[in-house]
This record gives sequence, structure tokens and C-alpha cells, in this order.
Amino acid sequence: MIRLFLSIDMVGSTQFKARFTGQGSQGWLETFRNFFCNFPLMLAGQVGFEFIDSDSTPAIDVWKAMGDEVIFVAEPASAEEAVSILRALLRTMTLYERKYFERLPLRLKGTAWLVEFGEQNIELDIAELSAGDGARHIDYIGPDIDLGFRLSKFARASSLVVSLDLMEQLLGAPNRDLLSLHLLGEEELKGVMFGRPYPVVWAADAETGFDFLPWEIKSCPLVAAAAAAPPTEIMRLQAAIADMRLYLRKMHGIDRMPLTMGARP
Repeated sequence: MIRLFLSIDMVGSTQFKARFTGQGSQGWLETFRNFFCNFPLMLAGQVGFEFIDSDSTPAIDVWKAMGDEVIFVAEPASAEEAVSILRALLRTMTLYERKYFERLPLRLKGTAWLVEFGEQNIELDIAELSAGDGARHIDYIGPDIDLGFRLSKFARASSLVVSLDLMEQLLGAPNRDLLSLHLLGEEELKGVMFGRPYPVVWAADAETGFDFLPWEIKSCPLVAAAAAAPPTEIMRLQAAIADMRLYLRKMHGIDRMPLTMGARP
């Protein structure tokens, strides 16, 4: 089983809360309550809109909320569905900022990655944390779960950083032109790929692009690179995937095969 994980985090939240030092949580509580309550509702609406002409709509469930971040999990039946989900997510980020952050020094950033469950990654049903109404409490554990949290370090405001496995699926989707993909370099991720630098790829809505603010472009090299360059050519993205696969096989004897997304039951 393959699941898509989506993390949305606030940018600038620590400094924002520090404004209200000495006032308790009253100055910032409503802003965060709105985010955890309203962002999932808005995302569900945009996913419904994205799949309005489809026979079925994939469920996007909240896995957990921690700190200033909410993490969703979905089970897209195909690469085409994954593209549509990411497009709905990007649109939700933009709409949410316009509605709730217009006069606040806050922004949203995202991370998206795929996880195949089996031997390497597992699903845990934690009975002690289950709700009294019988609802299960599910947790997910494994190296590919950790990858997403490591990769989120390289997300920025108005960006959605994606894993290599997910990028490979997006490149093979018939609706791949709905997204633009930008390879911005390579960075080492703790505990990932045996220390070899991992490609940093951002996805944007192909129609609207990024929505960076002027000072964000000036202060961050990754943002400046994304703002200045066109989408990365497909052949270059495919080469990055092939390079990492060759490295794992040659240097560590690991065959990292492409994930296979299947239809939902």
C-alpha cells in the first residue's frame, strides 16, 4: 500500500507568538485555532472541486497536528490523482493566506512525499490512544516517514517540496503539465541516502507559479533560484532519479525500484 503524506507548516509563527510575550496565549490563540480547524476544511473543499468531474474523490485525512504543523495522509489511486491532490493543496495554501494572513506576518509552506508500507515502513494501531467511540488511533513509522520530516527543512513560504519517489510519479502522470517542478540543488538530509546529498525539488501550480514576497527572494538563495529559473527540464529531473538509484545499487547494493500506485479498493 502506498500513501501520500502532506505536511503544511506556518512560516514566521515563532516570531509571531513572541510579539505577545507577557500576554499569555490570548494574542495568538485564535490565529492557530483557525489554522487547525479551517485549513483541513478548506483543503477538503478544494479537493472536492478538483475532482468534481471524477467518479470518486480521494479522502484527505488529518494524521496529526504538532506545533504549528498539520499533516495529512491520502491514498491516491494513480499518479494522475496525486497531481490533482497537490494542485488542490497548493491552491488551498494560497487561498488560506489571502483570507486569514492578509495582515499577519505569517505564511505557509508544504512538504509532500510517498511512503510504501510493508517491510520498511509500518502502520501501528495504538489501542491505548484510541477514542472512546471505537475510532482507531493510527501511527506510521519507518525510514520513509522520517524522510518527509527531514525534507521539510528545505520548504519555504509559498513552496511545496516533494520527494524523489513522488516526483517520479508526477513525471509519469498524464496531467503532469498542471504542475511545474524546479530542481534547486542538493542538500544532505540526516539519516537519508547514507549521507549523499538529496535533490531539493519544489512543485508549483503551472498556471500561477510561486507567490514569493520581494524580501523572501532577497534573503533566501533557494527562493531566489526558484524565482529566477524556469521549470526544470524533464530529462534533468529523470537524470536526478537515475543518479540516486545508481548510487544506491553501486555503493550499497540496494535496488530502489519505482513505486507502483494502484486503485483503491
